[in-house]
Amino acid sequence: MKWIKKIFANKESRQDTLNLDQLPGWLESKSRKISEETGRKVSSIFPEIKKTLARIKNSTEELDKSKPEGRFHLKMIKVATSNRDNMSKQVKMLLENIVIPEEKDVKTIITFHKNGMHTLGICLENMMKSYQYTKLVYFEESKDVIADVNSLGRLLNHLVEDIDLKKPLLDALDMSQGLVIYIKKIAVDIDSIERSMKETDARIVFLKKEIEEDQNDLNILIQSQIWKQYVSAKEQLILLESNAQKKSSEINDIISPLSKAINRLKQLSESGRYTLKPEDRDALNICLSCPIDVPPEFFITFQKIVESGELNLQKTDKLLPQIQLAASTLGEKRKEYNLILDEIRTKEDEISKMKVIGEEKELKDSITALEDKLILAEKDIDASRKKIELLKKDLESKRLELQQNISMIDNNVRLS
Repeated sequence: MKWIKKIFANKESRQDTLNLDQLPGWLESKSRKISEETGRKVSSIFPEIKKTLARIKNSTEELDKSKPEGRFHLKMIKVATSNRDNMSKQVKMLLENIVIPEEKDVKTIITFHKNGMHTLGICLENMMKSYQYTKLVYFEESKDVIADVNSLGRLLNHLVEDIDLKKPLLDALDMSQGLVIYIKKIAVDIDSIERSMKETDARIVFLKKEIEEDQNDLNILIQSQIWKQYVSAKEQLILLESNAQKKSSEINDIISPLSKAINRLKQLSESGRYTLKPEDRDALNICLSCPIDVPPEFFITFQKIVESGELNLQKTDKLLPQIQLAASTLGEKRKEYNLILDEIRTKEDEISKMKVIGEEKELKDSITALEDKLILAEKDIDASRKKIELLKKDLESKRLELQQNISMIDNNVRLS
């Protein structure tokens, strides 16, 4: 008893393992075997179909040649004969469209059955309308035609009975063949993406090295003596600009308390109630638009106008000292301001000629461009990883589906 159990145990545990490259040949072999078996089983049906087609042709010819037997109204005969002709026409079209194939494989048989049943359905649909009238006069002959055509339908269905029983198996074979192609395509896609990722990884390493080298060069530049000179010059320029701003504020502080009186003079001048010399009118406009550029001499004239009472101002005793201050100090302050501006221009010219500025900008621009490329490369790697993850999930799902189909074909075969 033990040796019997051992034999059966070995049979039950026997499993064949096939890889993806072996499957197409194995599937083709299974399909061919089923086709050969099906071809043998239906080999006797095709001769019957051929005989039935010949019988349909003969019964249709008999219908065409038949003559009314019995007493019928002439109009009934005409209607029956017209419909008989239509029946014959439909049958002839049927016979023309049904051609027995030379090959007897499963796909050819399925296609032949599908086309044959479609043609037969159209023929019967059109025939039955005429048969209702034809049978009234040509009863036996038309009945024979209908019976022969129906027998063709039964034979066509008998042709695919075995195929219908094997449909789950045939579907599994078709699905498996498609899945093998699809899985191989996914594998190729994954391989292509992984190769691309290796290239991108190498590019990332190169970019990081380039960034590091440029950053080192920038650090060396910033620590150099020439950079320190540049920084010192920039600090000096900032100080000069601050001094210029202070000097400008000092000038504005001197002129600002006079703004009400100056505006009053402008109103009188524009209205024609007080006439100024052209140079004084120009100085007045400068005083209002750019106080720092107003000639100090203008305030001597302005003092006289105020003292004359033409402006009709109150509290001139506080205003006159401020005018005198402007007349006495603005010239020197403008000179100091312009000297500072000259120093600023000289310092700006000195800075603009320093090559270190261009070198620093070039290095920073290079680092920025390299960092942008690095970000894109890292995003590309991240997107590729996600895509591979999805493809691998799809691959696993399709392999599982393929294994289920293979097990339906042969439960002892496993996909490696």
